[in-house]
Amino acid sequence: MLHSPWESLRVLVADDNRDAADALATLVHLWGHDVRIAYNGQAAVNLAGDFVPHVIMLDIQMPGMHGGEVARQLRAQPGFQHAKIYATSANEPDDPRLVAWRHLFDAHFVKPYNLRQLEGLLANHVSCEF
Repeated sequence: MLHSPWESLRVLVADDNRDAADALATLVHLWGHDVRIAYNGQAAVNLAGDFVPHVIMLDIQMPGMHGGEVARQLRAQPGFQHAKIYATSANEPDDPRLVAWRHLFDAHFVKPYNLRQLEGLLANHVSCEF
């Protein structure tokens, strides 16, 4: 489903690094989107169930519940067939620790983010390739 650049999306930012999560959420909010933040995997699963985001920016390497497990649980829920789940990590997508989870994500963003790419992706709400 495409969204107009002026249409607000519900975006969930999940990252155990509070500063990174808060900064990304602030930026996405400034772009005009409704944002919620989860600081761990279980909180992301719980919040997503209530918030039903269009887009989930999900840190892969969170303690407790790995971001891949969060994505797996969300993909198994009926309300998330059309949600875009974007992996975020300081590691490249071909890192062996991430490859096993790759099929669960619509794209992978390496930190620090390419902000133009991210803004464009949210503005058009289209899938992009790894």
